[in-house]
Amino acid sequence: MSGARGSAASPPAEVVARLREAWAALQRRQPTAAREAALAATRLAPDAFDAWRLLAVAEQGLGRSDACILALQHALALRPDDAGTALDLGTALLQSGDARAARTLLQQAMRTLPGDARAAFRYGTACYALGEMEQAAQGFAAATVRAPDWAEAWNNLAAALGQRQDYPAAIAAARNAVRLQPQAAPTHHALAALQSNLFDTASLREGLASVQRALALARDFADAHRIAAILHRKLGDPQRAERHAREALRLAPQDPAAVDTLGEQLLINGRPAEAASTYESALTRGVDTPVLRRQHGIALLQDGRTGAALEALDRALRQATDDQRAIAHLGVATALEHGAARADALLGLHRHVHRIALPAPDGFADAEAFHRALADDIRHHSRQRWEPAGLAARNAYLSGDLLADRTAAIAGFEQRLRAAIDAFIAGCRRDPDDPFLRNVPRDYVLHVWATQAAESGYIDTHIHEESWLSGAYYVTVPDAIGPEDPTHAGWIEFGRPYAGLPAVEAAALRLECPRAGDLLLFPSYLFHRTLPYRGDGERISVSFDLAAA
Repeated sequence: MSGARGSAASPPAEVVARLREAWAALQRRQPTAAREAALAATRLAPDAFDAWRLLAVAEQGLGRSDACILALQHALALRPDDAGTALDLGTALLQSGDARAARTLLQQAMRTLPGDARAAFRYGTACYALGEMEQAAQGFAAATVRAPDWAEAWNNLAAALGQRQDYPAAIAAARNAVRLQPQAAPTHHALAALQSNLFDTASLREGLASVQRALALARDFADAHRIAAILHRKLGDPQRAERHAREALRLAPQDPAAVDTLGEQLLINGRPAEAASTYESALTRGVDTPVLRRQHGIALLQDGRTGAALEALDRALRQATDDQRAIAHLGVATALEHGAARADALLGLHRHVHRIALPAPDGFADAEAFHRALADDIRHHSRQRWEPAGLAARNAYLSGDLLADRTAAIAGFEQRLRAAIDAFIAGCRRDPDDPFLRNVPRDYVLHVWATQAAESGYIDTHIHEESWLSGAYYVTVPDAIGPEDPTHAGWIEFGRPYAGLPAVEAAALRLECPRAGDLLLFPSYLFHRTLPYRGDGERISVSFDLAAA
């Protein structure tokens, strides 16, 4: 805590004596005596700023956080512009769990103490606790500028940027933390955890090297084993993934993430009964979350126990009404147990898939000119990747964040897309009984990417778990794809579940033929895939996810 400083007007001699007595007691590490002297000073001179500041220091030394906060509030009321008091009060409030009250004071301190890394760091900490990741990143970034060798600031900056899914910047920050603390297992683990969110092989291999370093430094680091499992899974080594997942759960049997990592890996490895048992065991010992309930239901569904799966998935969805994966699998269980009509009534397969003709943006002679420009921008996109590891693209390119390249065609497309989305949301009426319409967002964030596929390229069955609305816009459609084709080559199909799940009847499916210039909107929970085709030309499309902000 910052020290007291002299008052503008000299206090009475008796007050000065009490202040000196309090200060001397603090120097002797006698907070009780300091408190008595400072308290006497506040009674003699209630407007003595230094008395309240010394009282706050004494109260803090005695572990009386509420009294410390009260004394600091008195001091700040006397000098509202005192940055040191704002910092100390904000810190005390933050430590007491009141991040919202702390944030404003710490922001004031950060602005008025431009060289103080602590103020920026604590502001970032308050914002992080409130879920305000953009502001948290700003605070931690300011702390790294003010104190470039502060590893914890770099580590927290990486965490905030990771929460915003700004993985390139987050990984750069995490690398700085590793550079500053090369012998600290948590820094290597944090870097690996960020890289585990990526899909290109080089990043995944670097992540694996990072987590292996973490485990060399701390072999019983449970979450490092969990991240190792995820990285091995994405790199196509399911057996090593399972071994690390088992070790993570052995070391942290009450960690829901460790339970889920092993359960998920057992499902991938084709052992749904064992996966269901893993989830059941965790639930029995009190490790109970909506995610584990949902995953238990999925394991039961894959194991052919449809009735039990239906019950488990329904319970999970009641606990987390926006869980897209729970909705998707509940639809499959409903179709198997009660038929396609009941599943359609639940999911809205035929009422929530919409086709919209998107007009070409301004600045282009016509739709054909716009599509030529957009297709060329996608082919040459700075983040274009071939068949990224762990994603659904097969024999196809994905662009990553399409909006990262601000060409005229991409910017124009974004404008038209947002206008169409806003109009769609404005027309949605909330319905608490509809899994889609009960979660209509007020504000949203948008992630946009492009797919470029030629003959035999396709997107395998998937859903979009972290969003509410998804869509596909068709830029180029080859002549080999047409509305009269009875085989539906190149079409998009909705409703068919993953290969590991029981098949549903044909009535539970919906197929749409792509057409250049059309935008398809659909709930993110709908299973969907694109079918391969044979023939010349490319199918280039733009996809998006929309999640509540």
